[in-house]
Amino acid sequence: MSEATTLAAMLKSVVDGPAWHGPSAMETIEAMSAEQARRKPIKGSHSAWELALHMIAWQEYAIRVVDGSKEAPLDGDADWPKLPEPPSDVAWDTAKRKLEGGMRELRERVIHLDEARMRERVPGRDFPLKVLLNGLVHHHVYHVGQIALLKKA
Repeated sequence: MSEATTLAAMLKSVVDGPAWHGPSAMETIEAMSAEQARRKPIKGSHSAWELALHMIAWQEYAIRVVDGSKEAPLDGDADWPKLPEPPSDVAWDTAKRKLEGGMRELRERVIHLDEARMRERVPGRDFPLKVLLNGLVHHHVYHVGQIALLKKA
């Protein structure tokens, strides 16, 4: 199995499952209401919705990098997008679909990457594309764990 195929499978499992670490992102957030997703039951924490938007932002960034963008890594509001005003069930459902659909788009691109492309440096970073994509898996697993804890709080 190529590294691209392995990465695509890992990206799928973290968002859509099955994931060996526990529930996938979609399994964790699918039944959450907008009200639940907005809650911050732990002082100083992000909400599940904020975490989902952050995950989406990094997926979209990774898609742009895979597509050849030379933009700098995310920061500020691009890294942590604000909740829509006013927050609504429709907006939360849209965010959930963007998380799921964006990962599908990324996987469809990653599966076709060759080893040379995987070794190319990410613009503005001192590491190759394969490190960004592996990092995205870890990033998402970390934030899915945070969301799972928020649900229990």
